[in-house]
Amino acid sequence: MTGINAMELIRQHHSGLSTGECILLLNEGQKEFCRKTNIYKTSYTQDSVAGQRYYTLDDNILDIKDVHFNDVRIPRLIGMPVIDDDEFLSGANPLGDPSTSSNDRYWYLNTRRLGIVEKSTGKVTSRDDKSSQYQSCSITGVEIRLLVTAYPTAFTQSNLSTNVVLSLVPGSFERVIVDYVIANGYMLPANFQPQAAQLFQGKYDAGVAEAKKFSNKSTGGTGRIAPCDF
Repeated sequence: MTGINAMELIRQHHSGLSTGECILLLNEGQKEFCRKTNIYKTSYTQDSVAGQRYYTLDDNILDIKDVHFNDVRIPRLIGMPVIDDDEFLSGANPLGDPSTSSNDRYWYLNTRRLGIVEKSTGKVTSRDDKSSQYQSCSITGVEIRLLVTAYPTAFTQSNLSTNVVLSLVPGSFERVIVDYVIANGYMLPANFQPQAAQLFQGKYDAGVAEAKKFSNKSTGGTGRIAPCDF
């Protein structure tokens, strides 16, 4: 179901809704549906940079399920190392660049950033009477692949005829988003019908419950949580 198809169904109930209003409600419905169900799963990639610990996450990412470094799944680190040697942070007293490479790597989250560290094979990093066996990634140009739950591609005026409602989501949940838009349209002052809004909201809620069950059947996990000493 493309955006155009969805708008045709919406306008059977709300002929007065403008294209801009339909787009706004379609995007709002998709985002709420995916946030509640975690049903939209995809991957993001970027290349490693030697000495860079943190990589900014795309705004559409909701939750990280797995991280692969050079096609190898790496475990999540509990907590964060006590010393941060990211060479891309400003500071008058930076630590030296990592000079040795280790394949013993881990990932963790720092606000909206992904941290990639590896165990040092050389000197243990020390500062202010603290020491850490972890250093930032020491190699450049290796693919970091994130398997995530996320928001789907947003609708715009230019992609209504090509963008698909809940694209890449298995199952038939497109109509659930249409139900969301219709329910919210019946709450607008120009077409206020609370009983009709309640009917379509109930259909939407039932679709969310079904999608949650469908999403939970996925065999994908969050990876092994590796307890590690700092």
